[in-house]
Amino acid sequence: MRSEHRANVTIVVVNWNGRDFLNDCLGSLSRQTYPNREIILVDNGSADSSVTYVRERFPDIKIHRLTENRGFTGGNAEGLKLARGDFIALVNNDTRVDERWLENLLGPMIENPTVGICASKLIFTERQEINSAGDKITTAAVGFNRGLGEHPEGFNSRGLIFGACAAAVLYRRKMLDEIGFLDDDFFLYDEDTELSFRAQLAGWKCAYVLGAIVHHVSNATAGRLSDTHVYYHTRNLEFVWLKNMPLGLMVRFAHHKIIQEVGAFSYLCLRHGKWRPYFRAKRDALRLVPVMWKKRKEIQRRKRVSNFYLKSIMTSLFTRELIGRKIPQFIRG
Repeated sequence: MRSEHRANVTIVVVNWNGRDFLNDCLGSLSRQTYPNREIILVDNGSADSSVTYVRERFPDIKIHRLTENRGFTGGNAEGLKLARGDFIALVNNDTRVDERWLENLLGPMIENPTVGICASKLIFTERQEINSAGDKITTAAVGFNRGLGEHPEGFNSRGLIFGACAAAVLYRRKMLDEIGFLDDDFFLYDEDTELSFRAQLAGWKCAYVLGAIVHHVSNATAGRLSDTHVYYHTRNLEFVWLKNMPLGLMVRFAHHKIIQEVGAFSYLCLRHGKWRPYFRAKRDALRLVPVMWKKRKEIQRRKRVSNFYLKSIMTSLFTRELIGRKIPQFIRG
């Protein structure tokens, strides 16, 4: 066996009433060329036949059944408790990965010990467009997908980027032990952006991996611009900013934050009438400020990089890349 095949990898799939997606998702994971792996399905209290189906169709997959919906963050946290791997892959239940996905994704981790996150190339299943070629972050601390809506043959240069979409991502266990995992207070949405930001602050790198191809039915669990999506996305953006943005950059880009907030309000409330979930999100974000401030102190204490470096990996709110995007950057898909 090749030396790089000795690394243990745990793949965690969180499922909630996703029976119709599981054959493609778990079937593709079971066919991976990388041999030293385990697959854990965490079921978030599904009311459909998901668990029975997996037991019958994929008997080698470990199932951890929860009695309630713990969300994306809580479900993955339960999976991490059971994981034996030195590397932890998270995969959405509405994805289908190429056979060499895991083998390719693991490469940069083996080559470079400073790489703590590896990002896949996600392609929309419904249409031949890029969903994500890794993540970027704006100067208002809003994560967004690189290459969204572009031709799938694009973004063919490997390299270091800001972060990764957790629909299909690989994390180094050593990094998670140091900085923590997905923040369970997020429940759903933007938890991957926050973890990427936290990793960058602590000096870890994220690599974009060309050959890690994933086909994704985006927002299959909670559709874009549903009340659920608007609520969690609006609330959690405040947490990303408050926990991770260094004070100097908060001051430097305060006007960017204000502009982003005005844009989100106009788009969500004035254009789409999402008044109730929007203001409920702001209210609940305010209530959790003391909790997030306590977490901020620990995160900033571990900061190992300069504000100059962080500024260099952020995308200005006023760049052409963000202005005129098909999906506004304040309501990430």
